[in-house]
Amino acid sequence: MSRLYIGDVLEVVLDSYNNKGYLIYLAKQIPIGFKMFGLYEVVPTVEGYNINEIRNKKIAATIMIFEDKNWKKIGRIKQNNKFAWPDQYERDFDDSSKYVIYHWGDGNEKNIIKIVDNEPDLGLAQKGSTLFAPGALQYYRNILRKLGLYNIPENNNKIPKVRDDVELDGLYGDAYYFAREILIKKDKKVHSIINKRYKEELLFPDTALQLYMGVLKAEIEEDYIEKEVVDKYRLLVMQEKEYLSKEEWLRKQVKLIDEELLKLNLE
Repeated sequence: MSRLYIGDVLEVVLDSYNNKGYLIYLAKQIPIGFKMFGLYEVVPTVEGYNINEIRNKKIAATIMIFEDKNWKKIGRIKQNNKFAWPDQYERDFDDSSKYVIYHWGDGNEKNIIKIVDNEPDLGLAQKGSTLFAPGALQYYRNILRKLGLYNIPENNNKIPKVRDDVELDGLYGDAYYFAREILIKKDKKVHSIINKRYKEELLFPDTALQLYMGVLKAEIEEDYIEKEVVDKYRLLVMQEKEYLSKEEWLRKQVKLIDEELLKLNLE
C-alpha cells in the first residue's frame, strides 16, 4: 500500500466470507506517529461500496491501528475540520488497579487529566492501545454487531488462523530488528540504547510491551540476556493481559518467547 494521507479511505476484508468494511485515516499522533482511524457504519457485503457511497456514511468509532499493507486504498474524503483527539486511558504503570486518563494537546504533548479507580469512571475516554490488524478488525466487527449491522457470531466466523511465520510487524518488529543490529555489532548496551531511541513509545504499556518483546527476542537469539529486559517484559505481560486478549498474533509471540525463557531456566 502506498503512503497514507489524511482522509484516505481503506477497504478491509472483515471475515473469511469476504465481507468488506471501511476505515478512514484521520490523524497521526505526534511525536510518536501512531495513526488514528475512523470505522464507518456499513452493512458489510461481498460487493462492497465505492468512495461516493462511503461519503454519506457515519463514523461509528475511532481507534489507533498498525495498518495492514494489504488493505486497499479506494479514494480520499477531504476533512474540513481538524480532528479533535479524544481523551484516552491506560492502566497506571505504578498501580495496575487504577486507570490514567490523559489527552494529547493537539497531538503534541501528553497531559494527565486524572487517575481513577474504576472503569465506570472513565467516561468517554478511549483505550489508548494501538491494535494490529487482526485485533482492529475484531474490534470493528464487534462495533458493527452492537449497531445491528453485522450478525455473524465471532465463534461461527471462519476467520483465517494467524500465521506464526509472518514478518515481524509494528513496534515489536522494529525493536527486534534494531536490537539485533546492535547485538550483531557486539554492542552490549542494548537496554540503554533502546530506552533512548524509544522513550516516547515507553510512555504506553501496550507499546512498551511490544518494544520489550522485540528486544528480548533479539537477545534470546543472540544469546545475550539482560535481566532488566526480562523483568520489564514479564511485568508488562502481566499488566497488559486485556490488550493481549485482543491480539492473537502478539499473544502467540508472547507464548513463543515464554517457551524460550523456560528453556533458559533463568530463575
